[in-house]
Amino acid sequence: MSFDSFYSFLTTQLSLFLKSFLEVWGYVWWIVLLLSSIIILWEFWLIYSSTKWFRKIKWTILEIKVPKNVLKTPKAMEQVFAAAHASHSPATFYEHYFKGERDYSMSFEIVGHSGEAHFYIRLPSKFRNLMESAIYSQYPEAEISEVENYLLQMPRIIPNDELDFFGGEWILASPNYYPILTYPVFEEMLQEQRIDTMALILEAISKLKGDEQIWLQFIIRPIGHQWAKEGEEAINKLLGVKNQKKKSLLSDFPGVGFTLGELLFAPFEHPSQEVKKPASETNNSVSLNPSLTDVIKMIRQKISKTSFQTTVRFLCIDTKENFNGDNVASVVGYLKQFGTQTMNAFRPDPRTWPKVYSPFFKKRRTKWKKRMIYERYRDMMFTPFKNQSILNTEELATVYHFPIFSTQTTELEKITSRKGSPPANVPIIDED
Repeated sequence: MSFDSFYSFLTTQLSLFLKSFLEVWGYVWWIVLLLSSIIILWEFWLIYSSTKWFRKIKWTILEIKVPKNVLKTPKAMEQVFAAAHASHSPATFYEHYFKGERDYSMSFEIVGHSGEAHFYIRLPSKFRNLMESAIYSQYPEAEISEVENYLLQMPRIIPNDELDFFGGEWILASPNYYPILTYPVFEEMLQEQRIDTMALILEAISKLKGDEQIWLQFIIRPIGHQWAKEGEEAINKLLGVKNQKKKSLLSDFPGVGFTLGELLFAPFEHPSQEVKKPASETNNSVSLNPSLTDVIKMIRQKISKTSFQTTVRFLCIDTKENFNGDNVASVVGYLKQFGTQTMNAFRPDPRTWPKVYSPFFKKRRTKWKKRMIYERYRDMMFTPFKNQSILNTEELATVYHFPIFSTQTTELEKITSRKGSPPANVPIIDED
């Protein structure tokens, strides 16, 4: 076949295909357009309904101050986060998709300014009594007070002509079922050898001067235990155990011992017999491997505890003329200390990191990304992306807790002493 005849054949077939396609498209275009419009409108409705529901929530900001001479480990804060999970109340289909209801979220924040660190909790007002009771049960000498939103003292938009900042969101580097380093690893038997993971960030805050500020935000939303199935599947894979497939129409008939698929395809397949290896042969290598045993133990420990979807966000703010990266390095070092090579670690989310490597409109795009991060911090918004980090109560208590007694290198705003009741033998003066 010559090239001309091949080209003529190809163009003829292509024209016939286009003619057939356009003929079919003339009948179905309105169906495609209708379905596409429904999908787009449905997505807009979900965003609108959830935003409307979120804006109806009444918020309260609590500041927590603890005495200097109170010795409490992060285990106490773990109980506080466990109490926060009581707000978990899955919405029904109608409530979720038509009323926009979601699980309530809370924001645990550390704000550093002028050498002082402040611990805040932003939460729905209906859960104020719950969280105050949880904190007082673990820190009886703490002082909890409702305060004005500190963000009201800041400009609506940053960066602007006077202020600039650097920051972003951090996510887990590995799948959620792998844990980060938690406080039991940092603790020793003796009090003098106990390491407080908050010491690094609080020391950095104590050195802030002028308009320098460090903001840390941990937004949590309670979730059920469904996500733990991924961890169980990972454990089975490490053990060499096949995960059970979801049952369908081809599943086993009750009491028969074969599937519908096997019944249909049996006449066309050669009979075979599967040779099963003893469990001792398949699992010997795994049981003798200490590193795999440790990994499995850590995964099981993480998925066994109540957990939260978590957004980790930080901002380092200063005037444009004085801004430098020293405070950014301190916060990055604080988050990096929880990572390991074999399990999990925090890493910056490139989708929110305010660095633009493309030369096209670099300054404008960098400024836009920063403003989006600042707005999400101010409005206490979860990360808009689907893949969200999941931390359990032990991990949250590690990254956010009130400093233990040994942390005394910062000008942390604390109560100078405990409050106590008056002695029983104090004389009473009659006003009469």
